[in-house]
Amino acid sequence: MNNKPLFMNYLKSAIAILAIGALSSCDSNEVKLCFKADSTTPKVNERVTFSAGCSENIQLYHWNFGDGKDTVTKSNTVEHRFEYPGYYEVTLHNTTEAMSDHCPPDGNGRLARTSIEVQP
Repeated sequence: MNNKPLFMNYLKSAIAILAIGALSSCDSNEVKLCFKADSTTPKVNERVTFSAGCSENIQLYHWNFGDGKDTVTKSNTVEHRFEYPGYYEVTLHNTTEAMSDHCPPDGNGRLARTSIEVQP
């Protein structure tokens, strides 16, 4: 009996659950930082939409796609296309207009992340 499909479904569910960030503080403001991807197994050059609609008290969203590209947006939704197959860790940092950089990821929930496996 091949349990690989069952394991892969379990793994995808676990990754989706891990995509939710935690409560954090940054400059004394309570921040809830979390996001989800509409696909965690897209094909090369397929559009993936990332949504941080579950986040609270965010002024700017600093997205890092793990492929050498990042962007800062005011919108809680961003789209991205991965050019090569492989595993990528996508991260989201809180950024405020008064800060020159994002809240540093220090293990206190100031960073939300998920894994993407891009298929050929």
